Amino acid sequence: MRMPHKQQGMTLIGWVITLVIIGLVALIALRLVPVYMNSFTVGSIVDGLATDASLNSRDRGEVRRAFEKRLNINDVSVVGASMLQFEDVAGGVRLVVEYDHRVDLMGNLDAVATFRKEAVLRN
Repeated sequence: MRMPHKQQGMTLIGWVITLVIIGLVALIALRLVPVYMNSFTVGSIVDGLATDASLNSRDRGEVRRAFEKRLNINDVSVVGASMLQFEDVAGGVRLVVEYDHRVDLMGNLDAVATFRKEAVLRN
């Protein structure tokens, strides 16, 4: 006599739970990817300022204006030119941008990302 095989596979509840988890991960990714893209842009701007030979002998105000101009060109509104800090180091000036970015995920749940970008502008 043959024994009937048990059915295998996911139940409807299993599929619903799986889709909810995939949806939550997708929601978080959609909200956080732009935050990290802005962070990479700010990092490349700071690195670009450090490697720009025309800014080596300029005063801090001109470096800050160049930073603001590059932020505007790249459409970065999370960081302002006033967030650019200068620290004197041996052989140059360290450019530091430190900021937090808060994103609403859903309801009263927020995500906060903290970034610090720095580069040394040689004299």
